[in-house]
Amino acid sequence: MSPPLENDAIREEAGLLARVGAGDREAFRQLYSRWGAPLFSLAVRMVVDRGEAEELLQDAFVKIWRNAPAYDPRKSRPFTWAFTIVRRTCIDHLRRRRHRPVLTPLAAGAGTADSLATGESVRGAAEARDDADRLQRALADIPPGQRRALELALFSELTHDEISRHLEQPVGTVKSWIRRGLLDLRATLNEPAR
Repeated sequence: MSPPLENDAIREEAGLLARVGAGDREAFRQLYSRWGAPLFSLAVRMVVDRGEAEELLQDAFVKIWRNAPAYDPRKSRPFTWAFTIVRRTCIDHLRRRRHRPVLTPLAAGAGTADSLATGESVRGAAEARDDADRLQRALADIPPGQRRALELALFSELTHDEISRHLEQPVGTVKSWIRRGLLDLRATLNEPAR
């Protein structure tokens, strides 16, 4: 029975995105409420610095607002489309700074004295830690080969072909692993926090 619920959620998000494309600010707020935490976790994981991640997420949501009229539901699901915008925004930022994305532990820096000393609120640190923990749990539930393909796709600049060669797996398998992994992550991250 979960596929119809998933399809309903996808249709609802596509409808919200269409409303955003027409300039509906309330629809934009609703999408931000749904997608903000998982997309922020992605940005933090890619650029490591929380301040930079916040700025990049803001830039990405401006792009989502501006590009919503061009969204085509036949090409991708709404969350996947937004995820791609955030990922590309982070990669562009890292390229401009001549840094390469580095896989770091998700909880690194979240809630430490250093992060609090930079003006981050205790509540913000706790929420970030919770988001990072949820993402780590979600990744831990994914089979190892699939998880590695997903991590390489999300947090490096490798193409599907390069990931295929790196993992010594057919490109089709790598693409399937990444797609399934994204769906699993989305489902886990959309669950209410425990």
